Amino acid sequence: MRDTTASDAHPSVVGQNIDTFIGNARLNAEFPDELADQLEDLKRQSQEAEEDLSTPWQFAGEVLFIKPHGAGRQWRWILHSPSIHVDVGLGKLTHIVAKARLSSAFLWEHEIGVALTLLFGFLSEFLQVPFTLQVSEVHLCVDLADWELSLGEMSSFITRSRSKGLRLFSSDASSTEDDMSFIVPSDLRLQFAGRRLATLDFSKGAPHACCIYDKTAEIRVSRKEWMEEVWTSNGWDGEARVTRVEFRYKRECLREMGVEEAYAFLDQVPSLWAYSTKQWLRHTIPNGDPNRARWPLSPLWSLVQQASFFCDGTPAVRERRRTGDLTLLCQMIAGCSTSAAAFLNQVLPSEDDGTHFLIWFWDWLERYLADKGVSFEQLRQEKAISRGIVLPVSAA
Repeated sequence: MRDTTASDAHPSVVGQNIDTFIGNARLNAEFPDELADQLEDLKRQSQEAEEDLSTPWQFAGEVLFIKPHGAGRQWRWILHSPSIHVDVGLGKLTHIVAKARLSSAFLWEHEIGVALTLLFGFLSEFLQVPFTLQVSEVHLCVDLADWELSLGEMSSFITRSRSKGLRLFSSDASSTEDDMSFIVPSDLRLQFAGRRLATLDFSKGAPHACCIYDKTAEIRVSRKEWMEEVWTSNGWDGEARVTRVEFRYKRECLREMGVEEAYAFLDQVPSLWAYSTKQWLRHTIPNGDPNRARWPLSPLWSLVQQASFFCDGTPAVRERRRTGDLTLLCQMIAGCSTSAAAFLNQVLPSEDDGTHFLIWFWDWLERYLADKGVSFEQLRQEKAISRGIVLPVSAA
């Protein structure tokens, strides 16, 4: 992997999007009794089955499942599919009866206007009563290739934070405090991966926050390798390290900035990004001027400021995501099967390329499914439905 910094590299934008969207469905009336009874009955069936059960509702062609439990005091029912998570409650105090979170992959696959239309259509069919779709939380991000965080350029960041924190100094004894020291705000957190600076968190957990982190390393943990499809479609060479700049806005901040209704929010995105990247946080070129506010903007941050969040989406994301899931499952099967074969040293021949084990396992699987009263095909169909996968129709 190439070792690059903001000073000697030529960063480029390889991704820019709304990475998180959470919307509240607010009613002006009472929660429908018929829907409450239906949800409660489905949750009871799920509890009896001790597993998530399918429901009559779909989102973007995916069947939603209900969990056998709720979440906290406000949310009595939880519905989910690969592309959406919905907490549902009676909304007696706030009139907010549903909180819907769109998955990151779904948002990168669909243009945001299409995503909101699908969300609004689902909630309309689900609730069957008029409601307002309010923006609850949103994350805006830009992915930059050929930029790697370094502790040496920390002094380039200028924030609106007025709190004084830790003062860091260069390890170079010849450097003076005036030219090498800088103030790290008390609400700034640093995380390292070995000796590499991996994450900068500005005001983590606050209503308005920023996280700058090594996305190439993060996707190895989160298994979001489908992001590489997005980067490649935007000119990524497959090797350069990618750093994400992500601003996060919670309900308190959105309310202060006048962001309420979901569709109106689309017109407000540029203003949110301009405030965050031009007023709240900047990456500059230190030039010795004691007034840091006069330090010129870095070319890197100019790219960040110019980001646009209304892309057409990347259709290949879904297929890449499933390919990643399949790879993980195959890795798990390989590990489990070889471990099982080791225990079968008295059953399998001393030399086996896996053929004898697979024959033994198929016999075991048939007995196991027969004891459960289900078939392989039946379970396959159920798994496909839960993942929004359409299986081909077999010939009669």
